[in-house]
Parts: sequence; structure tokens; C-alpha cells
Amino acid sequence: MYFDPGVKERREDFFNFNEELNTLIKELNNQSTRMIVIKGVRRTGKSSLIRVGLSMSGLPHVILDARKFEYFSVDTFYDMLASSLSKLLETRKSVSKYLKSVKGVSISGLTLEFSFRGSWTFTEVLEALNKWGEECGEPIVLAFDEAQDFLIFPRFDSLLAHVYDYLSYVKLVLAGSEVGLLDRLLGVKKVKAPLSGRPYTTIVMKRLSREEAIEFLREGFRQAGVTINEVFLEDAVSVFDGVIGWLTYYGYQALRVGHEEAITKTLEEGSKLVQEELENFLSIRPQARTRYLTILKLLTTPLTWSEVKAGLSAKLKKTISDKQLTHYLRELVNYGFVEKINSEYVIADPVLKSAARGLRI
Repeated sequence: MYFDPGVKERREDFFNFNEELNTLIKELNNQSTRMIVIKGVRRTGKSSLIRVGLSMSGLPHVILDARKFEYFSVDTFYDMLASSLSKLLETRKSVSKYLKSVKGVSISGLTLEFSFRGSWTFTEVLEALNKWGEECGEPIVLAFDEAQDFLIFPRFDSLLAHVYDYLSYVKLVLAGSEVGLLDRLLGVKKVKAPLSGRPYTTIVMKRLSREEAIEFLREGFRQAGVTINEVFLEDAVSVFDGVIGWLTYYGYQALRVGHEEAITKTLEEGSKLVQEELENFLSIRPQARTRYLTILKLLTTPLTWSEVKAGLSAKLKKTISDKQLTHYLRELVNYGFVEKINSEYVIADPVLKSAARGLRI
């Protein structure tokens, strides 16, 4: 069902991203493709694309999703890895023998645990998976959802470069919504970065067009056996744009409480989520907090760089240097809160834009 609020895993639940899905499946099955990068602002379907594509490809895979934990530590990472490898054992029991060779790995039935979590344990797991894939003649896909968040682990980019260069039966999929940080991981503008210069396939998940968004809602209600006023569909798309995550949550709520309350509940619950994401960003930038919030409030209307500078200086009653403003805007873009479209900066998420209008600074 389109309005199931969870991450999609079946093709029939995944709306009309045929080009992106076909590209992913083609590249997954292309032996020469070593790495696939999936980009897009938050809630545009990246996680669903990964899972549906991997399911349809039939390839063995391990998915590591940074969103599962509020904070990262060595223990939480290995707990996530153990869970993902246990799922792999359900469909590829023969991999058990190879994983058991890794120091600290114990397997009981289809449950894998780590009794030792050393600095090289993950690398040894990947080498064991590569050996299994080579002997089976079948590559295994290692997918990182919100890959940029794994940068908190020392030398994570070097590990990916090692996999890319030496573990030919481990294929990488990296997805991320903080596009600037993802590019930093890939070494896009840093020649000496570990992954710099290595070719990869890029898939960009975009917002739905207005027509596509209306069709998505119309079909979602049809699946549920509900006929809805077309005016309500237009209204919902005007509020949530073509961001499929918010449209899905609206549809889920509308089936339960009706159109108007669904709009309200989606904005209320969505605002809590985007404000938490923003707070995580601001918490490590306390001195510039007021400036970032002021910029976001200004950007509820698209503005050029010069217009942002004039508005920020007026609000703060002091002149902001060009260097400072460029840094603030770059950070907001890097973390996926703002996009630059042609010469204007815009808030990337319609719910964040709605929340920004009510900010008290």
C-alpha cells in the first residue's frame, strides 16, 4: 500500500520511480560497477529504493542504516551489523562457515553475535563475505543508508576505499540526504581523499512533480477503497509539495481522520521531526544558533545570496561578512536543510519551511 508509513520493500508498494529503480537494478547486476551513490533531500524515497531494488535484484545484501540509533558507538554499530548479518543467514546459510572464521563471531542457528569488537573486526567480516562471494560466484551488496553519518568512525572513508579496491565481490551502495557531507565522504572536491577519483554511478531521488504527487495520492486512496475530493488532493500537494514521505504520512492520516485534520497532524508531527533534526545540527553550533535560525526564517521566501545578507544584517542590526554568510549557507546546504536552485536559496523541506515561519528567535 502506498500509504503504509514504513519503508517500502515490495515493488507494488513503491510508486512510479521506474527510471531510478531500473538503473539501480541494472547497476547492481553490472559486474563492473563497484559503487552506487543515491542522493536526494530527506523523505524522497532513498531508503525504499534501496530495499525494493535489492529485493528485486535477488542479490545477497547487508544494510546498515544510520537512522536506527540516536547516537553511534562501537557497540551500537556492531549490534546493527550483527542484526543485518543474521538476516543474511536466513537466505544464505552457507555464509555461516566464512563468518565463523572471524575472531569474536559466534553463530547459533541463524543468530550471529560479536563477543569481540576490535578495530579490525569489521574489515575481517567484509573479507570473509568477499571470500564467500568469490567462491559462490555471487557478489554481496553492502548498503549504507545515510552513509555520511558513518564518518564519525575513524577512517571510514579509507575502509570504503579498501573495499572498493580489493574486495571485488563486495559491491557498495551509499545513500545520503546530507549531500554536501556525502560528497565530502566521496572526496568530490578533495583530490587526496581516500575515495577520490573512483568512478561510481549516481542516482538522484527527486520530488514528485505536481501531477505525479496528485496521481500518487489518488492511487493511494484508490488502493484503500476511498474516493476523495480532487480539491483535497490539490490542497495536500500545495502544502507538502512533491515530497513523497510527507504525502504518504498525510494519506495515512487522511484515511483515519479526514483531510483537514490530516493536514494539521502531518504538519504537527512533521514539525517535531524536522525541528529535532535541526536541533541536532544547531547543538554543535551554539554561537551561530541565532544566525542560522534567522537565515531559515528569511528563506521561507526564496532569496539570492545578496538578499540573504541584507536581510540577516538588518535582523541582527550588524553587518555580516561575506565569508561568514557563505559559510552559514554552505553548511545549511551541506546538511540538506537548504538547496540552491539557480541563483536562489530555498528551504528544501516544505514542513521545515512551515515550521520556520513560526520560529521565535
